[in-house]
Amino acid sequence: MEQAKMCKHNMKLYPTYYSLSYDYLFFYTINVLFLIQIKHVSIATIVLVDSFYALFSFIFQIPANIIIDKLGRKKSAILGNVLNSVYLLIYIFGQNVLHLIIAEMITAFGFALKDVVSPSILNNSIPQTTKKSKIFSKINSKGLARYYILNSISLIISGYLYNVNGYMPLILSLAVVLISLLLSICFIEPVQNNDEKEETTFKQQLSDTKDGFKYIFKSGRLKSLILYGAIMAGVISLLANLQTSMTEDLNISSTIIGLIFAFFEIVSGLSAKMQEKFHNTFKNKSLTILGISIGLFCITSTIGMFFNLPLIVTLIILTISFTVTNIVRGLYFVLINRYLSNFTNEQIDSKIFTAYLLACGIIKAILGVITSFVLELITPYETMLIVGISSLILFALIAIYMKSRLGLKVQEYKVDEIKYANLESII
Repeated sequence: MEQAKMCKHNMKLYPTYYSLSYDYLFFYTINVLFLIQIKHVSIATIVLVDSFYALFSFIFQIPANIIIDKLGRKKSAILGNVLNSVYLLIYIFGQNVLHLIIAEMITAFGFALKDVVSPSILNNSIPQTTKKSKIFSKINSKGLARYYILNSISLIISGYLYNVNGYMPLILSLAVVLISLLLSICFIEPVQNNDEKEETTFKQQLSDTKDGFKYIFKSGRLKSLILYGAIMAGVISLLANLQTSMTEDLNISSTIIGLIFAFFEIVSGLSAKMQEKFHNTFKNKSLTILGISIGLFCITSTIGMFFNLPLIVTLIILTISFTVTNIVRGLYFVLINRYLSNFTNEQIDSKIFTAYLLACGIIKAILGVITSFVLELITPYETMLIVGISSLILFALIAIYMKSRLGLKVQEYKVDEIKYANLESII
């Protein structure tokens, strides 16, 4: 009965917690304006600082898993929210780039904890059933969709408040993180299956991660998914800053910018809820369509500026292009977790997700450093064109690589490759 009570409590609480803690509300888009206009930081430096976040995410992945093992899921979620609160305080009061880099180190550690424990709390709170993966996907996408809706509302409000006082959106963001902290305290720690849990050491965690990579390199399907996922995560990370900078260059007010990016969040939220229909429609072509689309519409977003079109036309082109890229963003984050989890079980899942997050971290860091250097030489519009062309080529090549590795019939996979798979949901 106690186990059933825990499951029901956590499953009910999770969508609300996830929607508030998935990422910073009242923050994104405005944070770029805040750094450029109030802290007088260049867009190239902002992208470089973001690359430090990716690098720290890579470095902290294994230590975070060890801390989660020692503290448990609930306490790790609490610690993650505490660290994110500290991040925002440094962001508000910081005086130089070094302070921003320290802040990125702190929030990277916070999210390294939260990115692992959040889905783990949900996964371990769902009773064992043949429909467990569908229940997980439904609750997870519900929380993510709520986040996108809340973020869209927060962007509208923060765009207006930024005109009143540039610090007000950041203070509201801090308030939401503190609410997330209180909600994380309300979780009930999921019961472990084993009575005596063996303590994980750094050496053990490193060995587990190596095992995950070994299995990935044996699996053509997992190599395809992680190669694709890491590059897509890197491109989406770059777009967050480039899109804001391109819009800000049009010299429109922060209120209008807030409204535009609020619309994009609604689009991402709705597309996240449509992941099941999208997957059922396109099957093993789903990832290819997403990759080609994001590259193509990165390119189209630059048309208005390069052809010196009227402001309203340029704004319409930007809005349409960025709408498509945000549809891709909403679908991608749900689908990549679904596809990775469909090919694993409790014996291998943490190793695979750790390897995936490590790959994402290193690719984000590399792309961030390269893009920061490019932005020192050319404009954000020209940089976006390069990102678009490069993405289109990369995803076309990856699509060719994935063609013979994804979407095969069960009997076409090697036995070793599918030994951890849920055969009913292989893509």
